[in-house]
Amino acid sequence: MIEQLHLLILAIILFGVGLYAILGKRNVIKILMGIEIMTIAVNVAFIALGTELGATPADSIFVKFAQIFPLISLAVGAAVIAVGLAIVINNYRHTKGVDSDEMSTLKR
Repeated sequence: MIEQLHLLILAIILFGVGLYAILGKRNVIKILMGIEIMTIAVNVAFIALGTELGATPADSIFVKFAQIFPLISLAVGAAVIAVGLAIVINNYRHTKGVDSDEMSTLKR
């Protein structure tokens, strides 16, 4: 059975992978994927922290928040990725590349 510690370790690993994707790459699509991986890691951490609580009424409020927040976060994340990909497509039409250094050409 998966315990709370295993889920937190998974969240830390996922956050590290997402951080590496953001800091180590210049491709904007890979940066967007890294941001999405980091948000999934935060969602896993919320789910992990909300699993073993719930003994008192104050803890049950956190459990409800830990269950609802990842759903809202996934919906907002999908909208953010859609806007980010629209910007990348617009940049690709002008520069024929998805390099993050070429994003300043959209200012014109």
